[in-house]
Amino acid sequence: MKNKNTSVSQRDNSEKEEITKDILRTGAALSASETVHRFGSANAEFIKGYTGVDQETGQVFSKGLAKIFTHKLNDDPEKAVANIKQQAGFSAEVAATSRDNAEAIIHRSKIRTSRSDDLPQYGKNHNIVDRVQIFDGNIIEGTQTQMKFVGNRNELFKNIAEDTKKGNSKFARYRGTKLELPSEQVPGASEYCTSKAQALRQQAEKVASKGGPADVVERLRKNAENYNQLATNIKDSGLTTEQAIFYRQHPKIATALDMTRTSHRAGLEGATYGAAIGGGIALLQNIFALAQNEKNLGEATTDLAIDTSKAGLMGYGTAFVGSGIKSVMQQSGNTALHALSKTNAPALVVNVCLSLGSSVKRYIAGDITESQFLAEVGEKGAGMLSSGMMAALGQLAIPIPFVGAAIGGMIGYTLSSLFYQSALDSARAVEASRDMLARTREIQTAARERMAQEQSSLDAFIRQEVPQLVQETQAFFFLIQSKSTNVDQLAAGINRFANLLGKNLQFENFQEFDDFMLNSEEPLKL
Repeated sequence: MKNKNTSVSQRDNSEKEEITKDILRTGAALSASETVHRFGSANAEFIKGYTGVDQETGQVFSKGLAKIFTHKLNDDPEKAVANIKQQAGFSAEVAATSRDNAEAIIHRSKIRTSRSDDLPQYGKNHNIVDRVQIFDGNIIEGTQTQMKFVGNRNELFKNIAEDTKKGNSKFARYRGTKLELPSEQVPGASEYCTSKAQALRQQAEKVASKGGPADVVERLRKNAENYNQLATNIKDSGLTTEQAIFYRQHPKIATALDMTRTSHRAGLEGATYGAAIGGGIALLQNIFALAQNEKNLGEATTDLAIDTSKAGLMGYGTAFVGSGIKSVMQQSGNTALHALSKTNAPALVVNVCLSLGSSVKRYIAGDITESQFLAEVGEKGAGMLSSGMMAALGQLAIPIPFVGAAIGGMIGYTLSSLFYQSALDSARAVEASRDMLARTREIQTAARERMAQEQSSLDAFIRQEVPQLVQETQAFFFLIQSKSTNVDQLAAGINRFANLLGKNLQFENFQEFDDFMLNSEEPLKL
């Protein structure tokens, strides 16, 4: 009995330790819930850029990376290279827009970037504007940009800024519009335009000093102003030419890389929050253990470092995996998954895997029975659901990016665990009562069957034996009351009646009695 009690006590302690770990893991996981939602929505921008569809709003964009990838190339290898570079410009527009919107979401900005092809006020293939920024549904003035991915940057500048004797320059329409260039062409671009403007002004002064044509002087000065304006309008698209081509040729891989980089950034932020929450909890636990003399200072310091590291890793894993899952669910065509993406479910995925994995491991190792395993799974499921709801309430009550959700989630898991255990204990008590009632009914039924058998046997005995007993008793009394002096006849009657009652008398007749009295040394039994 002692060993059984010890085993039960060890199992109870193991369950308590498991619940404590789940609560701490839940706190660390939910501390990253805001990060998961933010970076998950950022990752969703890359999915939208690839598919060309926003599943949240139902908007279908003009082009997505997947559609651009299917554009036909020229059969001539040399012309095919030119086609790739041209189409890479389209891919760069889509990829840059996805990146800009992702960064805006990460930094909690409400400004969004859109391609002009996706806005009704510009229509398809606008000849000046490629991209604009939008705030609250309105285009922000001065944010219109034209993206140009060309091989010769300086030739492009000349075509935009310099008019000729025949009239306006080739791309005069781009003047006054922000010009987005490949990242490798941006360094020195403004300086080049400034130097060209200065050279043109000097040339204009030289022509004017020699009495040259006024229209030539005017054109040179205007071209100088165009270069100065162009110098202030140059922007970095955020993509190199090589990257743009990669988006065109390998859109799936490029999208996956963008999402991986974003998820990694989410993981780093989640690790910070997780370590802060987990480290704070571990600090309190170890201070309490020191006060109770359960640990010395060295053990407490070591455990604090280990627990903080584990919480940081939990935060990283939660944010990294959760942001990826959140983005996929958010851009899923399935309404149920889309609804789940708005909850804390993505943030709890890693925690659920670790928690249930622990229960599965204990079950396989034989530490818990099948019923205990199912009870643990039920408790953890209820705890996760409750912690998710309480995390949302905690975030409202404590509007700090990660503290409110973490505290709310831990409270929710703790309360859920207590309620679940109480309900489980009550259910076990009810089940035990049911088992006892069923056992009592089984015993009662067996007793009734046995009593019926005994009654039947008694009835059969009475029916068979009693008439004979009455008959023999009457004969016996008749023999005793008779005036016969035959002793042997009387002895035979007495012996027959005794046999009927299950007794054997010592003497069958008088002769046996007489011989016993004369010859036997055995005692007389009455």
